Amino acid sequence: LKPNSSAGIALAAGRPSAMAASSGRAEDAAAMEAEAKRKEGIESIMVRSIGLFLFAITLVVPTRAPMILGIKKGDAAATARVLGLMSSCAALLELFLNPVFGRLSDKYGRKPFLLLAPVVNACLHILVGAFPKSLKVNVLDRMISGSMIFSFVGPLNAALLDLWGPGEHMVPRMARAQMFLGLGAATGPFIGSKLGGARSFQASAAVFLATAAWIWNKFPETLREENKKEFDIAACTPLRFLRLFQDKTTATLATTIGLQSFGDYVNINDINFLYLKTVMGYGQAQFGNFAISVGLTQIVNGKFMKTLSQQVGGVKATLISNIAWILAMGCLGTSRSIGSLALALLFMAGGHPR
Repeated sequence: LKPNSSAGIALAAGRPSAMAASSGRAEDAAAMEAEAKRKEGIESIMVRSIGLFLFAITLVVPTRAPMILGIKKGDAAATARVLGLMSSCAALLELFLNPVFGRLSDKYGRKPFLLLAPVVNACLHILVGAFPKSLKVNVLDRMISGSMIFSFVGPLNAALLDLWGPGEHMVPRMARAQMFLGLGAATGPFIGSKLGGARSFQASAAVFLATAAWIWNKFPETLREENKKEFDIAACTPLRFLRLFQDKTTATLATTIGLQSFGDYVNINDINFLYLKTVMGYGQAQFGNFAISVGLTQIVNGKFMKTLSQQVGGVKATLISNIAWILAMGCLGTSRSIGSLALALLFMAGGHPR
């Protein structure tokens, strides 16, 4: 085309706009890549936080039940009643606290409540370390620190949703968090069983404070200003969950979560110690080894669930995970030998993040 022709002029005029559009697309792609890297970085901070938090929790896993057993002078039945009371009180406290903390985190952000749980638990564990033979102090600690577990996990899950939004794509991300959770749950019992008694609680308090320091320095708030909600005290009633049963889907999910809680490992851990002690003759060190093995199954499960969900989808992966946990609990509850325990652990490797 001649430079002075009308077609040539039009073509020349179109080049800058095409170049600008191409440049704009490149800038958009670069911005999206940068944002994805930012979110991945925050997620890495979060999964390491849950690993530290579980490490602190499980430091006292092999020592709490033996301490209560000692306070009760070796009476396993009385110890079981006390441990059951501790767990029930923690669950009751959760019923009142979690709705309030959930609503407050929707208003003030996730970070304050991710800091709250480790700080409170550190203070309580310092108290137990100072008065290890006090039943009242142990009950108070187990009741409040037990409720703080889900007061930490709840805002953490909400922060993940702030970053990535809901959907099946969350399954592999939750599986990644499960791997770090398992790492903490595997190392905590090993060290706790070596320390024993009051020293395990003192070490746990130190790790809780380290977790709070890590979150304070590293974790940026994930809840955007435009997504914050005003606090509504009427929405915090413990009975509000009954509204879930007005819809078939949410009713099914709520019932599932309720039934699952009977087998959640954090809820049955203390009873597991008494079972293994009375049936298998295990002591604190052997129970610590079992708890380490459970932590290792969580690490394996993180890899397993990530791969499984990518291959068959989140729905089928969840079904398989629930079936695996049913089999795990069945094998554990009927164990009379190391072989049965090993089989239970094998099934656990497929069922943790149901």
